[in-house]
Amino acid sequence: ASPLFPPQAAHWVLPHSPALARFYCSIQRGTARRLVLRLAPSVKRVVCRRCCSLLLPGAGGCLRLRGG
Repeated sequence: ASPLFPPQAAHWVLPHSPALARFYCSIQRGTARRLVLRLAPSVKRVVCRRCCSLLLPGAGGCLRLRGG
């Protein structure tokens, strides 16, 4: 990981700015894709593939209800 964006940066920022945490996660995924690097499985499990948000219990992620 780059010194500018350590893996913990998104976790630190999440309570204050979820949009900035998503931005950090998207930068991390985009950089790994561009440089053809593999992300650790622990990192892949914590970040949503579709919207790049952190999937932490109680802090990030969303809940989808069926049958409105």
